[in-house]
Amino acid sequence: MFANLTGRTALVTGGGQGIGRGIVLELAELGADVAIADLNDEGALAVVAEVEALGRKGLTVHVDVTDRASVEKAVANVIAGFGHLDILVNNAGIGRVPGKAGSDLTDDWDENWNTVFEINVQGVMRCTKAVLPHFIERNYGKIINTASGAGRGPIWWGPAKGPASMANPYGPSKAAVINYTQYLATSVAAHNINVNAICPGQVWTEFQGMDPANATGEAYENFVEKSKDVIPLGRPQTVDEIGKLVAFLASDNASSITGQSIHIDGGQRMV
Repeated sequence: MFANLTGRTALVTGGGQGIGRGIVLELAELGADVAIADLNDEGALAVVAEVEALGRKGLTVHVDVTDRASVEKAVANVIAGFGHLDILVNNAGIGRVPGKAGSDLTDDWDENWNTVFEINVQGVMRCTKAVLPHFIERNYGKIINTASGAGRGPIWWGPAKGPASMANPYGPSKAAVINYTQYLATSVAAHNINVNAICPGQVWTEFQGMDPANATGEAYENFVEKSKDVIPLGRPQTVDEIGKLVAFLASDNASSITGQSIHIDGGQRMV
């Protein structure tokens, strides 16, 4: 049986672009009404228009996942707008603070590390905490967290190794998300709430400083060539593929799957 999300409602953080947009559209394709929570209001509105073109209801909520009041207000507005909430996708994230590469282990990297963990880890926890009372009351819920294979250990992408990789907080933050997913899954299982994480591979999106509307030219060709070197399947992943995995985990077809971190990376990471 194909995944069917008719009658379900979802909230996707960071849904205004990139992987988040792919997730939103796949959820809508399968029948869900979707709220896009983002700092990028323009992007969120554009994605809502795409959701509505699919015949589903879309909402935008401006949210800063580092701010508890902002998160709680956003969740309350979504529940009020849809009448209930079934699915939370914690997708908002950051690789590093712009201009703070953290390439020198002797640097003061407090700002870089604190900000990345504040968004990637605490943001996931804030959004989860805000929806849990509603999920528990309804004895139903699906939570999907966007992690990364980098949370399992270093992933080499090109020649850069050593201090630059060691000083990057992204991987450690995603390791925390994977661990949090496991602990949360055991804590809420009795309330019929499934909690899983996805670990996307190499995707041509804004997150990596790329233009998704321009998958041509030398930069894109180099990206594809690098993929052939490090990914067993020999190609990068797409936002549509990642969206389909999330939609499956959000469906009742995945009712016996919880506490898992699933790699969707063409075999780049197999453990």
